[in-house]
Amino acid sequence: MTPRRVLRITSIIEACTWAFLLVAMLFKYVMNPDAGSVLVPFAGAAHGTAFLAYLFFGLVVGASARWSFGLMLVGGLASVPPFATLLFDWWVERSGRLPSGWMHRDADAPARGLRADYRGAGMFGKRLDGLVTWTLAHPVTLALIAVAAFVFILAPSLGAALRG
Repeated sequence: MTPRRVLRITSIIEACTWAFLLVAMLFKYVMNPDAGSVLVPFAGAAHGTAFLAYLFFGLVVGASARWSFGLMLVGGLASVPPFATLLFDWWVERSGRLPSGWMHRDADAPARGLRADYRGAGMFGKRLDGLVTWTLAHPVTLALIAVAAFVFILAPSLGAALRG
């Protein structure tokens, strides 16, 4: 999976969960408070998980693409307003800031079709290189961590909904 695709998928998921949360809040505060009281915890947990996933993968993609700290900060802040992740994703792709492949320092990178290019890399990007390497080397572990994070975020929300 390319950095472009990872950022696109997480941007879309984050935006969809924002929409789900906004609709749930509309139900809770305007249309049907009983249904909204059940929907909001689910939507909040889903959005919280998607938010964290977007931030994590934004760091991974940014480190791989050798973005500056400022550009990574803008990407992270894009997750706060609704649907801004889609705009950020569009902007970095249109401005040529998304590489077609993963870049990291690795002795056998060329043999695996990866680039090991540090030209233009800031200190921040170099320090996150281990994150890129680990993410690419452990996709199953990362998926399990994501599921655990979702359960960790969802459990208190479900408890509040059931008590509420």
